[in-house]
Amino acid sequence: MIQTKKYQLTQKEYFLFLIRILLKKRWWLFAFILLISISILFRQNKDGSDTFVMVFGFIYPLIIIFQFWRFAYSKENEIIFKERKHEIFPDKIISRMGEISESTIPVQNFIKVFELKDLYILYISKGQTFFLPKRIFETLEDENWFRNEVFLKIKNR
Repeated sequence: MIQTKKYQLTQKEYFLFLIRILLKKRWWLFAFILLISISILFRQNKDGSDTFVMVFGFIYPLIIIFQFWRFAYSKENEIIFKERKHEIFPDKIISRMGEISESTIPVQNFIKVFELKDLYILYISKGQTFFLPKRIFETLEDENWFRNEVFLKIKNR
């Protein structure tokens, strides 16, 4: 069993996590759209549909980023930014938010995991996730224990 440090996600940190997850999963789509837009930009003979595709290709990534920004900074997500602390066991994770809220989630309830350079993400469902920044672990040994005993077991199911 390990305990994490108390931590609190910021809206900016959450927004950047979301963008990095999006780019890691869909970088190829954005690269393809931008490549087509750039190739049309340097074409000699452009018609109306070429202009539309070019403008769409440059604006679409900005629209997606704006939607994620709006979601991350929404008042409806305030609970994500509350201070929390976790106790992690091989078979469950106990999450404490403040002094009054506690939840226990069995490890078998996690359906998928995802890792970024500085973040572990555990999915309970498509819309419910646990964000565990790597900075919350007390020691490197604690992080390695979590990675081996919980994260990789979920990943390899």
